[in-house]
Amino acid sequence: MQYPNHDGSIEIAWEDTSGTGYTTRTTSTTEPAELRLGPNSILVRPLGPAINRDEASAIAGLVASEYRDRRSAPKRLLVDFSAVSVPSSMAIGLLLELARMADEGGSDPHLHASRRMLEVLRMLRLDGRYTMVVSERRLDELLR
Repeated sequence: MQYPNHDGSIEIAWEDTSGTGYTTRTTSTTEPAELRLGPNSILVRPLGPAINRDEASAIAGLVASEYRDRRSAPKRLLVDFSAVSVPSSMAIGLLLELARMADEGGSDPHLHASRRMLEVLRMLRLDGRYTMVVSERRLDELLR
């Protein structure tokens, strides 16, 4: 899986996490998100603290590519927004796009986010699009 970095180069980095049942796409300073793949789940973790237009596009493209590349749709799309502290329009737009992808792919969307982000989602009445996950530990359990 490939997607362009902000400087136009392409970087691919996969780490085999033997024994855990999932694969982690390693991150660097030029990548906007970490992607972890389980047998029935995809976990995407934007690095934050804010998400700009290019990062939102790259993250959405990364998740869309993973949906296209799989033989069957995953049961769950797990979104970890815990590192995103700025509830910008780009961050909200990315959450809506990821929920749309999950719905179209037949996956259940789950979200782990800061209290501030959850408050914004509640005010916008968007919190019903995701099943809320209270901890990163629970996200790891759902990934398996």
